[in-house]
Amino acid sequence: MKKIITIATLLVLAACTVNTARNPNYVRIVRDDYGTPHIYADDTFGLYYGYGYSIAQDRLFQMEMSRRSTQGTVAEVLGPEHLDYDKNTRALFDPASIQRQLNELKQNDLDVFEGYAAGVNSWLNEIYKSPDTLMPKQFIDLDFSPADWTAYDVAMIFIGTMNNRYGDYNTELENAAILAALEKQHGRQAALDLFDLLNPRFTDNAPTTIPRADWSRRAPDSLASAGMSEVPGLELENVFAAPVTSGFSNCYVIGRDKLVDGGSILINGPQFGWFSPSYVYSVGMHGPGIDVVGNTPFGYPMVMFGHNKTISWGSTWGASDIVDIFAEQLNPANPEQYLYDGDYVDLEHRVERIKVRNGEDVDHEVYRSVHGPIIRLDHDARVAYAKHRSWDGGELDTLLAWLYATWVPDWEQWKVEAEKSAINVNMYFADVDGNIGYFHGGQFPQRAAGHDNRFPVKGDGTMDWQGRQSVQLANPHVLNPVSDFLANWNNKPGHGVMNPDFFFYSWSAADRVEFLQQELSGKDKFTADEAWAVIKSSSYADIYARYFLPLIEVAASSSDNARLREANDILQAWNRSSRDGDADGFYDEAATAIFRTFIGALNERVLSDDLGAAYPYFAASGYPTADVPTGAGTNIPAGLKAIVEALEGRAKIDILNGESANDVVEAALRDAVRQLTEEKGQALAELRLPVAKRPFSTRNFLGIPQAGEDELMVAPMEQNRGTENNMIVMQRDAIVAWEVTPPGQSAFISPDGTKGAHYDDQFEMYYRFDRKRVWFYADEVEANKQSEVTLHY
Repeated sequence: MKKIITIATLLVLAACTVNTARNPNYVRIVRDDYGTPHIYADDTFGLYYGYGYSIAQDRLFQMEMSRRSTQGTVAEVLGPEHLDYDKNTRALFDPASIQRQLNELKQNDLDVFEGYAAGVNSWLNEIYKSPDTLMPKQFIDLDFSPADWTAYDVAMIFIGTMNNRYGDYNTELENAAILAALEKQHGRQAALDLFDLLNPRFTDNAPTTIPRADWSRRAPDSLASAGMSEVPGLELENVFAAPVTSGFSNCYVIGRDKLVDGGSILINGPQFGWFSPSYVYSVGMHGPGIDVVGNTPFGYPMVMFGHNKTISWGSTWGASDIVDIFAEQLNPANPEQYLYDGDYVDLEHRVERIKVRNGEDVDHEVYRSVHGPIIRLDHDARVAYAKHRSWDGGELDTLLAWLYATWVPDWEQWKVEAEKSAINVNMYFADVDGNIGYFHGGQFPQRAAGHDNRFPVKGDGTMDWQGRQSVQLANPHVLNPVSDFLANWNNKPGHGVMNPDFFFYSWSAADRVEFLQQELSGKDKFTADEAWAVIKSSSYADIYARYFLPLIEVAASSSDNARLREANDILQAWNRSSRDGDADGFYDEAATAIFRTFIGALNERVLSDDLGAAYPYFAASGYPTADVPTGAGTNIPAGLKAIVEALEGRAKIDILNGESANDVVEAALRDAVRQLTEEKGQALAELRLPVAKRPFSTRNFLGIPQAGEDELMVAPMEQNRGTENNMIVMQRDAIVAWEVTPPGQSAFISPDGTKGAHYDDQFEMYYRFDRKRVWFYADEVEANKQSEVTLHY
């Protein structure tokens, strides 16, 4: 019998868990000169009541659309064009499992979620009393009203935007389709060799965040594969139906011996993408056992980038593999059964009703196997593909671990919480005594022998995970590295770690983190301002140049082509940075035009013939253009990393068509010069590329509207940096922190179109590399107070 569940039913059940039997209490909210709320209360419920109340004042429409984006209820308010989105979203989580986890929480933990929801609802009540002045304009424009919040909603914001984003990346089906296309062109072994070059399972030459002297594990004894790299029915055109949603970040932490004034400094630049309203929200939480400030994505219950009285923390995406695809063989006589441990067993099955505005409601079937949610059904091949995620069923464990990690006073207790994090996120630590640390988060499965994690495996039980790898073996971590600094730009965490399984992302010798490592190792001691300046230098740096300019020098300096020698002279004189100092809308350097054109020409010359039908998925240079910005910053694409390996003689397969590296590089430079001459028709030294601007999208990273279309903002130039940037200077006598979280703290627009005072007051600050103070101590907050309210709950 099929059970019909509606989201509305679940929300009613969730709402019933809110504890209303409380004594009267008070919460005080003080807002500073940039609108950041500092919340003071005597218990956890009160703190989060104030948090929910404050963020609802500032970001209610963004929150509403985040809630709908993560739960698959967008079509209910925006219509049938979002129905497929809602269907896909509902396959990613199990509402009953999330509610069960909430029901099992201790009351103090539940107070976080219930207090937050109650605070949001308190502000909703104020809106309903005065809708003509307090209802956010976006609701009026789209003709629907915000709904009350529950503890379930608060949890789902984190689960839907963190677990189901960073903890859910997997391209095994795409990998199998790419391999199949390569095999059609080259045969089996050559196809495998090509794929191994593009997406190696293991590399020994990639730069690591932790120095090898501090942490390493033995390289795998064997990479022999029993994976299903031959998967029927997976074609490029139907597997790549949706774009890849990427996300990157950088962080560097400097210890006491590299700082002029001692202590420690943590600087974070999470690259979630650029949005209006801001992806992050700033807040201060001050109560018993809790004294925390900073900012966090989507108003998570924990401050993700911030500090307390003794420690600071940050994070970046870790990229390591915690997700696998299992191919469930369906019963020919009953397609709702699959083969497992020698018998056909029933798929878990639920039916959810999706409400559709201006359309008929739709009953949507969702299936799960023992391995996880079914993400693709191939009835012709009688296969269902299930996504097995190491964190599935324990989503709140990670959320609470991250929360508790912000409350503890030292490394030992912080590391205990970091070890509980099930998703693959790097975590950084610094304290007032000058200690710095790092933990590569995630619960990593012990895979069966022969499991090639890049491809689906059989779901019949023979390839099931064998448990969790030990923290010591699978999670690189360090306190006070020999380098006295830590730098990460989503690179390999430690020596011996297996590579990610994404076709678009790999770890190899060419890695942008080398820019940060060079900046930090090249100076004996830093002041805080000098540490902050690394953000600017890395934002404009060409992260490819170090790998190709030496090759161009060798290839072109002896060329008999005067134009190539001229191009080379321009490139070798270049400072490897692309800026628009005169603000004329063009990059200042001719080298930018020459080099970026060269990269595109080299990529096409080397890869297009070998990859054939798969080439379009590796064709992008990674640079932004005047027409197409990057999604989350510039990184060296997997195809270009493969080319570096080939040019430096480390590839097992010849993708240079028998030519020398010098000949290939010279030919690509010739192609670039010819293309520029035909398009620009001017002297090489006078070439200028139009600047790539940075739009702040009014759609969230899932593509769902979170603001009015007329709220789009565009910065003059894309900078390869964080969505926000923060710097925390930790010393025993005082902690001083700065941040910039564009466009601004508030996204409120009143019904008459008036924007909030802090709607965009950090927009220009951001692209000029300025920053604002993050107030922490009570006297600082009071001295910079702009408003105050006391709530009774």
